[in-house]
Amino acid sequence: MAAMDVLAETESLCPQCLAKIAAQIVTDNEQVYLEKECPHHGHYKTVIWRGAGHYLDWYRPPGPVKEPLRLTSIGRGCPYDCGLCPEHRQNTCSVLMEVTHSCNLNCPVCYAASEDRSDFEPDINAIDDMYNTIVKSAGVPCPVQLTGGEPTLRDDLPDIVALGRKKGFSHIQIDTNGIRIAEDIDYLLRLKESGASVIFLQFDGVTDEVYKRIRGCDLWAMKLQAIENCSQARIGVILVPTLIPGINDSQIGEIIRLAKSWIPIVKGVHFQPISYFGRYPDNPGDEERITIAEILTALRDQTEGELKLGSFVPPGCEDPHCSFSSFYVLAEDGELLPTTTFDPSRNSALGFDWKRRPIAEHCRSFLEQKWRFPEQEIEQFGEAGCSGPMCRSWLGFYQRAQIHYLTISGMAFQDVWSLDLQRLKRCCVHVVARDKKIVPFCAFYLTSIEGKRLYANTR
Repeated sequence: MAAMDVLAETESLCPQCLAKIAAQIVTDNEQVYLEKECPHHGHYKTVIWRGAGHYLDWYRPPGPVKEPLRLTSIGRGCPYDCGLCPEHRQNTCSVLMEVTHSCNLNCPVCYAASEDRSDFEPDINAIDDMYNTIVKSAGVPCPVQLTGGEPTLRDDLPDIVALGRKKGFSHIQIDTNGIRIAEDIDYLLRLKESGASVIFLQFDGVTDEVYKRIRGCDLWAMKLQAIENCSQARIGVILVPTLIPGINDSQIGEIIRLAKSWIPIVKGVHFQPISYFGRYPDNPGDEERITIAEILTALRDQTEGELKLGSFVPPGCEDPHCSFSSFYVLAEDGELLPTTTFDPSRNSALGFDWKRRPIAEHCRSFLEQKWRFPEQEIEQFGEAGCSGPMCRSWLGFYQRAQIHYLTISGMAFQDVWSLDLQRLKRCCVHVVARDKKIVPFCAFYLTSIEGKRLYANTR
């Protein structure tokens, strides 16, 4: 590969004016960049992957897509017609529903805080309409994330969960900083009794120093109490670190070790490398970004090789360069054993069945089955799943894998500097807007260099 190669032609937006402009995916000294130029506001070049060879190996062709349901028509073209429009190439896997813009933190890295806070708090009738919009767009009651702001500031959040359950939504996730569920276990029990499936817990590291720098205050003890309360309530937890170079990227291995110690309450760790939504006067430097390839390397190195690069697989739903995932079983001796394997030479992922049904359906099913506390499985097989010599049999391993497992995944959201419209068209994580449309996550929260939102009238 030459020092400078063009890997793909695509389109993006100007960070200043949000006009659609031509862009290229290029390599430069083995790094992969998105490069573009606005005729009015100049040239932009942003690192999107470190390791050109790995970037190429990571590609996989899209899985099968069921005939889509589309709520809007094509007018100005992608990304201005989201709803979804007929240009979109993937169906909905998971939907975020904002139930409030209020929050009890003021985190500078929060994608939802990219505009002035409003008094937005939809009533139960508006929320019913949003549930209906999801079904109309996805064709089924697919997994829902109740988010904000901080959704647990709503006393009636259990009622919102119960309404979703009544309408057929079998997986309802609570996206939270954990403060209220740490302080009020009765509220957490109400959430579980109403049908909440899992707590998606903001979890940036294992020291107060990290939380002071990212969230502005000491939160470490509170995070542990939130997990403890979830253990008592027997509701599953996904730990969600926002990774920022130089702040918490050295704690990736420690986060995995803590997650292991809380299995089977902790069902997964979902890493989110920092993306720059909001008001940024300059293009964030490449040193301020961490890419998927670097996260995978850190997972290997910081666990002293317990996690291996070949155990992580690219997605089949969204664009392959948007995310990664893996599935591990915790053995009796405390070792994480992978059940997923990626073979770049065959461009195949073993351990996930991508091809027997539309990929969005597969991803929905996986979330519903694995991102929850395994109460039924514990009733069937016992808390341990298996013990002693039985664990060394295939049946014993299977039974243990139903309870003592950990999903390790990550998703790299695109901001206005890194936006690749070809990737955006394959997005399967969407947001239900107040105007009864479904918008891909990265388009919904995308902002210009001055903080102007691409979808300003939908929140």
